[in-house]
Amino acid sequence: MTTITESIQLIDLNKVDVTGFAQHVGCVVLTKDNKIMLQQRSHDWRTFPDCLVFFGGHMEVNETPMESLVRELKEELGARVDPSQVVSLGTILETIAEDRNLIHIYFWHDKQGTITGCYECEAKSYSDCAEAFMHPKIMDCLSWALMECQKRQLLR
Repeated sequence: MTTITESIQLIDLNKVDVTGFAQHVGCVVLTKDNKIMLQQRSHDWRTFPDCLVFFGGHMEVNETPMESLVRELKEELGARVDPSQVVSLGTILETIAEDRNLIHIYFWHDKQGTITGCYECEAKSYSDCAEAFMHPKIMDCLSWALMECQKRQLLR
């Protein structure tokens, strides 16, 4: 494991037994018009209210991370995701919550314009990562994902 921040560790799935961990997926989305699309949780959201987060959620039983990602982006954005167009950024262990959560993090560019709306929280669009980093309540895991996208030249 590689410690990124006090609350995040990058893990190698080949070296960690994931049995017993709550598993989630998260995705940084780039729209057809090259805007970074994220979601703002409401003030009454159960966990991390008012925070800026990526799209995604809990993995269902017997679901692979990619199957979960495709399902979550369909539910939250109405998107039709081609798994071959998704970039895996890595898996992190997040310890900020009461539980230790594994989050499989991805980047997806909706080049075909399949997003039909934002059906869970308030959609937020940004021209570049610097603009998103200015959000007062950006989650550490999202900051890491955006920096990783920049490092890989997926976003500016």
